[in-house]
Amino acid sequence: MMALAVLTLSVAILRGIRREILAAGTCTAFLITPVLGTGVALALVAWFAIKRRPRPPGPSDDDALLAELTALGLSAGLTFAAAASAAAGSVPGETSDRLRQAIRNGRAADADTGDGQGLMVVVNRALMTGAPLQPAVSGYATTLRNEERSRQITAARRLPVKLLFPLALLILPGFLILTIGPAVLGSLDRLGL
Repeated sequence: MMALAVLTLSVAILRGIRREILAAGTCTAFLITPVLGTGVALALVAWFAIKRRPRPPGPSDDDALLAELTALGLSAGLTFAAAASAAAGSVPGETSDRLRQAIRNGRAADADTGDGQGLMVVVNRALMTGAPLQPAVSGYATTLRNEERSRQITAARRLPVKLLFPLALLILPGFLILTIGPAVLGSLDRLGL
């Protein structure tokens, strides 16, 4: 039975289908020892629960690139409409489409990301207060890039904690068996056991 479970796991790995790998791995763990199988099953349930949790949408890299290109056009002396149209033509995607639509309509609501911090909202605030557009748009782009960098640093800091579980439960036991196993077997052989 154990050989069949290992064979199924091997075939699932070769086929590369994630659900088959998880199911075969869990069955193999149950056959090795029920406690290990229960632990693997609980870990999978927790993992799927975390993966299904909705994440709040944040500004994308396209938003930051669009703001940077618009700021570059403004610093070159273009009007906002010309700079934003040129930037929207260079960046494909939904953000560019919303910006083009907002420029055509002259309204900020069409380009707003929902958090009150869209590019058009920043531009409208600068126009209402009389502030120069280029520093406002450039500051918005810098803020977006800093937020993205902060998210990446946070993810990098969480990585060692996420790798601790696989390291402790999967790699370390095999390493101990390979390093200590021969010494223990040699000692048992010398003792005549």
